[in-house]
Amino acid sequence: MLQIRGFPDDLHARLRERAQAEGTTMSELAARMLARELAMPTMADWLAELARQPARAQDVEIEQLMDDVRAELEPADDRNDPGA
Repeated sequence: MLQIRGFPDDLHARLRERAQAEGTTMSELAARMLARELAMPTMADWLAELARQPARAQDVEIEQLMDDVRAELEPADDRNDPGA
């Protein structure tokens, strides 16, 4: 059994609403959410694992990628206006 003291009212309400929407109990939903969260490594474990992996060569030209993204995000009329 798990009891959480001082559980914020807004989180309680959101948990209740989601459980109702999913047709389950708050306890079952909370257990699923905790299981999903605890199945993931901690940030420290993930960073340690990442540090143990060998460095890889970049297959992407970063400057070109950034230019491509900027070009996609610019409004079309800004691309044709040299003063923009």
